[in-house]
Amino acid sequence: MTGTAPGHLWLSGGGRRMFARVWPSSPASPRAPAVVLVPGFAMSGRYLVPTAERLAGPFRVYAPDLPGFGRGGRPRRALPVPGLADCLRDWLRAADAEGGALLANSFGCQIAADLAARHPDAVRALVLTSPTVAPGMRSATRLLAGWVRETRTQTWALRRIQAGDHLRAGLLRPPGTFRTFRYLLADAIEDKLPRITVPTLVLRGTADPFVSRAWASRAAGLVPRARMAELDGARHAMVHEDPDQVAEAVRPFLRDHLYRGGEE
Repeated sequence: MTGTAPGHLWLSGGGRRMFARVWPSSPASPRAPAVVLVPGFAMSGRYLVPTAERLAGPFRVYAPDLPGFGRGGRPRRALPVPGLADCLRDWLRAADAEGGALLANSFGCQIAADLAARHPDAVRALVLTSPTVAPGMRSATRLLAGWVRETRTQTWALRRIQAGDHLRAGLLRPPGTFRTFRYLLADAIEDKLPRITVPTLVLRGTADPFVSRAWASRAAGLVPRARMAELDGARHAMVHEDPDQVAEAVRPFLRDHLYRGGEE
């Protein structure tokens, strides 16, 4: 399904209009399970497209823009992590995508973890790629230094998407990215991971300078039904930069937990 153009979907999430890119399942599986990709900090779903394309077919795949970012409805105030998770859950209901999987990247993992911890009925499986933020990184100085190192690993294609998304989000204008950054810092994902009861796969790239092997292993160890895998040479934004590796690692996990008995 690589290169398949997505459809577009506008639905309400938390009382706000949310835009999503959609890849329907194959005609042979019109009611296939949903896989919803959750973007990282101040990003739209655009950079998730390479992985979404590779998962389309046996699954209904969605890449929504969260409120305040991309084409997502702009709230009057920036939303904290639980607020973003609640909007996403409402959107899942509106899109008839509950009971599927969430595949999140970076800051999106904090949103997905919050949703799965508080609403286990909404998700059947969880994939956390490059999860943030490790407790030892939870300061503005450390995070910014990590992001500088991470940007050196990015392709120009990702940098262009990132620059456009950050400009669209705005740094200081409401709700802006600055306040969301403060919410990101205040959110302790390690307190939520033990409350996640659904099967979880944690992915870390060996070329990720932002997420350490020790933290990825600890994050997986905190979730009762989780395992961790490392992708050789994959980067922090692996959903854009290394989609073939992500899809290869994720497909068997999704089949096992979204299809009864692993049958498509």
